[in-house]
Order: sequence, then structure tokens, then C-alpha cells
Amino acid sequence: MKRRPHLRKTLVLWLRLLLGLVLPLTASAPGSTQAPQRVVTVNLCLDQIALRLAAPGQLAGVSMLSHDPRLSVLVDQARAIAPVRPSVEAILALRPDLVIFDAVAQSGLKDLVRRAGVAVLEVPWAASLAEAETLFGQIAAALGRLEVGRAVVADMRRQRSGLASQSRPVALAAVLQANGATTGKGSLMGELLHLAGFRNLAAELGIPAYGRWSLETVLAGRPDLLVIDAEANLDPARATEFVDHAALRSLAGKAHVVSVPTKYAICAGPENFHAIRLLAEARR
Repeated sequence: MKRRPHLRKTLVLWLRLLLGLVLPLTASAPGSTQAPQRVVTVNLCLDQIALRLAAPGQLAGVSMLSHDPRLSVLVDQARAIAPVRPSVEAILALRPDLVIFDAVAQSGLKDLVRRAGVAVLEVPWAASLAEAETLFGQIAAALGRLEVGRAVVADMRRQRSGLASQSRPVALAAVLQANGATTGKGSLMGELLHLAGFRNLAAELGIPAYGRWSLETVLAGRPDLLVIDAEANLDPARATEFVDHAALRSLAGKAHVVSVPTKYAICAGPENFHAIRLLAEARR
């Protein structure tokens, strides 16, 4: 009798898991003295860090989002590495000896990877430049690339020192995203605005890091700067109608408008300094 396709797929998966349990010593633990040779990341922001730190050939897979030029600042590097879906079959097919995950996501997937005998490193989400520096150090240690990690962090600190506004932020900025979304209190963009010399209107209104607001709220706030991602609005859709609304266009005649592509502010890391430069130029 022929096996059904889904049963065959299940049998293959469990065979891989059993093999991993029989041969657990083939995996390098995060604290091991031997650097992992085949590392996989399945999170855009972790991809960007690993791409900067890994030795040539050390990365075996990165998330599919890292191949998207709208989201990834290292798309050319990423496209030289296999894209991987967040599934145990796709991950194990790359024969990794270390998989790096966000600490608060994909718990079921982490368990399956561990049961296959593959080492897992869980790291926290970085929502600020300081947290990004810590994360670079943690992942650099796991990859056996401490010196590279120190160099990246040192460069981040140098850039921050050179770009941070020396004056108290006075001008008011409003970040406008699709579907009425914005970045408010405690957000990475809020920190970047502050370093560039701006106050964050959404934060001052008590809107959380990833919140929403109405068009009326934006207009009533009378911001001095409108921050948009012009690249995201090249193909108009209902999601971007909020950004392109006629009332906001009239406000744009009184306020400065700056385009900060999402890829420079979606993850905390060296790419943020390009966003700070774009914002700082809008103050002149």
C-alpha cells in the first residue's frame, strides 16, 4: 500500500530527529571552545548581526527576509547564503551545528531543533543601540569571533559620539507608517530621533513603542518634521493612504519631510547611524 505524502514527510522528520538524538555530540554547544562551523539564523535582526560577525562560510542559512532589499541593509551578503524558512525541516536540511533564535519567539521550533541534537542559542531582542552592543558581544562570543564583535561595537560607539546632537531636542517629529502605525515611547526610532535632536510626538502623547494614531492626532500635534519611508509608498495601496492623505500633504507644506527607509531603523545596529544622519540633516 502506498504511503500518503504527508505521512512520508512526517516519517522523514522523525527519522532526522532520532538521528540527532543518537548523535548529539556532533553539535557545538554555545559555550563550547570550538567555534560552530554551520550557523543558521531565522530572524531578520539576528541575520544582520551574524552577517557582520561570521567568518567566511560560517553562516549556512539566514531568514528569507534578509534577501529582501526593502528590509535588509546587507542584502548582497545575504543572497550569497541559503534562505531558510522557520521550520525544523528547512533548518535541519542545512545541517547546522548552531541555530540562533530570538529568546521570546518560536519556542516549539526551538524544542524540535534541540531534540535533533543541534545547539540553540537564545538571545534577547535589542530595542536600543546599547542593547545592540550587548547582543553583538553575545553573538560574537558564540561564533568565536570576539575580536570582530569588539571592533563593531567600538565603531558604533565612535559613530554615536560623532553624530549625537549636543543640544537639547526641541523640534517635534512625527513618524508615519502604513495603516496609521507609528513608533512611540521606548522605541528604537524614538532613540534615533533624540540623538538627531528631535522630540518624538507619539512618545509625548503616551503612544507605545509600536502603536497607532489617527490623522487628527497627527495634525493636532503640529509636528515640525514628518518621517516617512518614501520607498514603501512607491506602490500606493490602502495601507499607505494614511501617509498620502491630502491633509498631511498640506501639513508637509509647513513641516519638513524626511524619508528614512525602514531597513535603517527596523533593527538596532550600525545601520541606525545612516538614519540618524538623514534625520539630523532635516534639522538644518
